[in-house]
Amino acid sequence: MKQTAKLLVTISRRTAVLRVPRKRIDALVRFIVRKERANVREVDVAVVDDWDMAKLNRTYHRVRGTTDVLSFDLSEPHEAIHAQIVVCAAEALRQAQRRGLAPRRELLLYVAHGLLHLIGYDDAAPKTSKQMARRQEELLSEFLRLTRKQTRDL
Repeated sequence: MKQTAKLLVTISRRTAVLRVPRKRIDALVRFIVRKERANVREVDVAVVDDWDMAKLNRTYHRVRGTTDVLSFDLSEPHEAIHAQIVVCAAEALRQAQRRGLAPRRELLLYVAHGLLHLIGYDDAAPKTSKQMARRQEELLSEFLRLTRKQTRDL
């Protein structure tokens, strides 16, 4: 897939549960698009609370309750991807505590997961789910390693 020259990333927050690392989310989206050579034109990342996420989950998936991430491909056929990724800050906080991770890392994992769905990864079957989980972890780990190094070099 050919990568687009100009990528627009917007980030909004509708929750006070967690401080949203806007610059890191922006950089992560750009990093994944570049690494995957994806044809992505615009990504809106919305960080929401449980109530908003549960409402979206019920509306679009007919499932009650919250979830970690939802992805919406708003593209026209045969055009670069225009999409929205919605991540739940409260779920990230809960899962991070349960797994012993930093909440913002968990939030970045959700962004990576949502973006990978948009560029063609699938986690419906056990085999593809493992492949997707492995790839999102590889990308996030590499991104965090590189951004830590860049921060130390300043």
